[in-house]
Amino acid sequence: MSFLEVPPARGERVLVDQVMAVVNHHMITKSELDRSLAPTFKKLHKRFRGKAYRELVASLEYKLLMKKINERLELEEAERQGLTVTDDELDHAIESIMQKNNFTSKWQLKTALSEQGMSYRRYKQQLRKQMTILKLVNQEVRSTVVISPDEVRQYYLAHRDKYRLPPHVTLRDIFLRIPEGATEAQIQEIRKHGEHIVRQLKRGDDFVILAGSESEGPNAENGGALGDLTKDQLLPELVQPAFTIPPGQTSGLIQTSNGFYIIKVIKREDNSFRSFKELKAQILNDLTKKTTDKRLRIWLEKLREKSYVVIYAKPEAFDQKA
Repeated sequence: MSFLEVPPARGERVLVDQVMAVVNHHMITKSELDRSLAPTFKKLHKRFRGKAYRELVASLEYKLLMKKINERLELEEAERQGLTVTDDELDHAIESIMQKNNFTSKWQLKTALSEQGMSYRRYKQQLRKQMTILKLVNQEVRSTVVISPDEVRQYYLAHRDKYRLPPHVTLRDIFLRIPEGATEAQIQEIRKHGEHIVRQLKRGDDFVILAGSESEGPNAENGGALGDLTKDQLLPELVQPAFTIPPGQTSGLIQTSNGFYIIKVIKREDNSFRSFKELKAQILNDLTKKTTDKRLRIWLEKLREKSYVVIYAKPEAFDQKA
């Protein structure tokens, strides 16, 4: 470890801060990490104690140190290239953030920041840094990432199993409700009525018309249309007939706890996939992010190679400290 020390009045050496890493001419100190992580430490302390808490703190501190090193490398590269964020750009970004959080005044934003232990001045400084880095990364990395339509399609075909849909069926139904507290005689009357409807269907009467006139289900006005359904969206008593009856055919009378059903299978898909058209934008975004992340790591490694970076705090040092 490296330390910042000052000689007090009597010549005694007093520890002021702990240097965790040096990037070129910039030091990253323990107090800098603690200041950034203070709100997180407070939340963790409410849920964890002892060794579990110390291990989490150590892990978070080391990850933040690595992030701070990259941030310093990026900021110095942005400065070397003359990239800056103007006050107008910063103000516009703050206005956008306020709108997204439904803040109508700066006072609300400042209050929210204060509750998180951050001053408005420090928030603006951090936001300016983030925007500067974003400009640099967009220019040096993101602008070089181009995913062709052919790459998107090839990825879809190579990973098609990821986009497999569960078996689903399109149904219509006729529902005859069993009233709560119905007697056995009442249930038998409803059954007889249902069997009569089944006979009408067998002789060729139109399912849609019968559903509209006989069904007590909420979708009766739509000819009993239930739409596309998977097995877990159906009542247990309906699963077997729904997935065995040939498309275009109707079931017999099916009794459930709340009533009798007659279903018609319109179509069934046992081995279907989400369409390429539906997934195209998502795959493009995923491939762009994956490629950008990879190139960003390579670019940061090159920045580090041409910079002076010394890390005094290794992972095991954090563990010992904890």
